[in-house]
Amino acid sequence: MANISFYGSHNAAVAVESDGHLITVIEIERFLSIKNAGYTQYLPSYTRPFLIRHLLEYIEEKHGILAFETCYYLNTDAYDEGKFTHYQEYIPAQKYVNCLHHLSHAACGFYQTDYEKALIVSFDGGGNDGYFNIYLARDRSGIDLLEKFDLDLGFPYMSFGDYLNDIQKEHALSIGNLVYPGKLMGLCSYGKLIENWLPRFEHYYRCKPDGSNYRKLLEELGEKINLTFDPQNRFVGQVAWDIAKTSQIAFENVFLEMVQPFLDHYPDFPLILVGGCALNILLNTRLKETLNRPVFVPPNPNDCGIAAGMILNHIKPEKAMDVTYAGIEILDKNTLMTYVEDKRGNQLNLTTLAKDLSDGKIVGVVRGPSEHGPRALGNRSILCNPAHPDMKEVLNANVKNREWFRPFAPVCRLEDVEKYFHFSGESRWMSFCPTVREEWRERLQAITHVDNTARVQTVTQKQNPWLYQLLGEFEKYSGIGVLLNTSFNINGKPLLSRYADAIIVFEQTHLDRLVLADYYFTK
Repeated sequence: MANISFYGSHNAAVAVESDGHLITVIEIERFLSIKNAGYTQYLPSYTRPFLIRHLLEYIEEKHGILAFETCYYLNTDAYDEGKFTHYQEYIPAQKYVNCLHHLSHAACGFYQTDYEKALIVSFDGGGNDGYFNIYLARDRSGIDLLEKFDLDLGFPYMSFGDYLNDIQKEHALSIGNLVYPGKLMGLCSYGKLIENWLPRFEHYYRCKPDGSNYRKLLEELGEKINLTFDPQNRFVGQVAWDIAKTSQIAFENVFLEMVQPFLDHYPDFPLILVGGCALNILLNTRLKETLNRPVFVPPNPNDCGIAAGMILNHIKPEKAMDVTYAGIEILDKNTLMTYVEDKRGNQLNLTTLAKDLSDGKIVGVVRGPSEHGPRALGNRSILCNPAHPDMKEVLNANVKNREWFRPFAPVCRLEDVEKYFHFSGESRWMSFCPTVREEWRERLQAITHVDNTARVQTVTQKQNPWLYQLLGEFEKYSGIGVLLNTSFNINGKPLLSRYADAIIVFEQTHLDRLVLADYYFTK
């Protein structure tokens, strides 16, 4: 019989297991088109009974599953009209098992590897079992908690986003909490480390979490470095960039301060990073480049992966469970042929697509099931030529409608990664940002950030045959085996899940071409 998991806070998701395989992960944001959406808590949905009915209908239609043996759940309770409702009980299951936040993160990471043992660090803004937990997996049979620290690195990091003028200010810090960190990483590359600030920033990160004391802590930090942190009078230019840079280095240093004793004690254990803070690719890259051990970050380290983690902790698979493209299918897939007729779509030809990309065309791609996790990895992507002049500026201003400083990611075949980047091995989920080789920086300007790094994705024929073959065709016409790959979404929305939305973006932005399944649309 099948099992299901249900996570209800921000980045809410439902995952389904059948016969020992995780068969789908439904991220609520993709259903609602609201980025980082919750179900019952933290950015909650206000259509909960309606939504859960449609989630169950989707599972029944796609997998033929009507009921479950066990429902694993976390953060699925809410007050509705003065009544406390346990929403997991809307799911037809024989029993219900409440789970742990960080243990689920840890399982999500470990069971996506083939490691027989691992040291696992789960760190984020907090859950029902802490903020910063360290685990040990000695074999595939389970994961043990080694230590938990009352240390929140997530909320202090993101808080700076409210005070830096280059970052679009969110109307509520609860929303900024989930979108500021990625922007801060991009912005900090324009700054420089201010050495005499660094001890003060490190002290700020070591303060115990309170949930409401970060403005006070920032005021105290400002007094010590002669700056005034005022969200109504945000920092501009070099001082803002230096704040972001110094904060990033302090974040990394305090992380290592906490983890180094465990690294020393378990020198031959691979390191796995999970939790929302594991999306910090600058820290990930520093660890990969300086530690003499494998460093693994899954595609779904943030809270969208908790549902998958609850299931994986139940299955405890003997081999790595690949969830890269375990996301939802297109929700209006039955409309495809209507668009083909109305918009004069043609059968997709890979050679034509490669030529168009080489000529500088910007192409939206919607094929197959969605990626699970925050990164677009070829199935819900916007692709273009990274060597085309001004491509970064055109994308930011005319397609993505986002801040000027934000970098774009490259994708290349695994066997080509060392040719273009100072990097070896896989970066399948854009978890690292190696340096672009000097001889390629000028030609690959659109994916080379101001600090000469790039958040590269590698791909193999087995992982995504269509994308892999497209890279080969593109190289024939352009002379480079790298494409710019950014998420197919706009204006802060999640990866799109409907052909109708893809058509709207195609018609209302500077997208030149559109791929829907095996059909090609031009303007």
